[in-house]
Amino acid sequence: MSKQHWSDYWSTGALTSLPADFKINYDGELAEYWFSVIEGLAPNSRILDVCTGNGAVAIMLAEMLKRIGKEVSITAVDASEINQQMMVQSFPDKKQVVDSIDFISNCYIEDLKQCVEQKFDLIVSQYGIEYCDEEMVAKQITDALNSGGRLVFVSHSPHTAMLEFMEAEEIIYQYIENEGVLEYLQKFIDNKMTVNGFKNKLVNTLQSFSQHTLKSHPLLNSWGENLFQLYQMDNQQLKLKKPQIKSYLNLNINARARANDMLNVCYKLKNNPDWYKTFTTSGLQLINDGEIHYKSKHNVGHYYEFIKRD
Repeated sequence: MSKQHWSDYWSTGALTSLPADFKINYDGELAEYWFSVIEGLAPNSRILDVCTGNGAVAIMLAEMLKRIGKEVSITAVDASEINQQMMVQSFPDKKQVVDSIDFISNCYIEDLKQCVEQKFDLIVSQYGIEYCDEEMVAKQITDALNSGGRLVFVSHSPHTAMLEFMEAEEIIYQYIENEGVLEYLQKFIDNKMTVNGFKNKLVNTLQSFSQHTLKSHPLLNSWGENLFQLYQMDNQQLKLKKPQIKSYLNLNINARARANDMLNVCYKLKNNPDWYKTFTTSGLQLINDGEIHYKSKHNVGHYYEFIKRD
């Protein structure tokens, strides 16, 4: 898995990896679950958030702990480039809490010891650990926990509506690619296609889109609307639009790559339902696990809680 498309995504300032469902930060049952994890935490504890992305869980925990008056230190690491400046720009009201967290970029948890030397009382993660090499990660995390410390993470579940949605999105991306849309957009950007030739391609594509069985899907609708807007522009406007077309193309290429990462992880978990047991063989004890349902109906993940015994 390349980290570049994730770094590009986090550079937008988004906090969550599911912005359609969680526009600011994770809420509802997910937030309630994380509060149950930290409400009994001892003062002056040390928390490590691994695979933090842009720090959604770290920020959520810091806000919760501040609300209940507990002083703890939080470190958050990710293999991608963490963009604190864009976070604050997108959510200026979170500047104080963002500044209170020790963010470390370019830190693969398979090599956690190279990034952080201290030990922690609680290590957390959401939608991250399952992307990694579990055997290497389990050893690194076990070593980073204090005796009596806990590892708590929420992973994707292969039994979610999100999986079906992403599978439908991939069908659409494959269709768009097979129709040659990505290729002729790139040719137009690179000045290898005339404006009139480009408009002819747009007409054929829009006609094909209108006949597709998934024409009502939001992704295909979005592509159709954007391509139609391009078709309606006069030739001079269209020439000036090339930087925006390039940005839109790259945005979708990266979005598809991220969705494929998620799909592959879901398939991995489906094919190996006992994957989490690697953490027990590294010296941790599973004390609790279960499903989390958002708004009491959508399965948004599976939580696992481990403890490091003496």
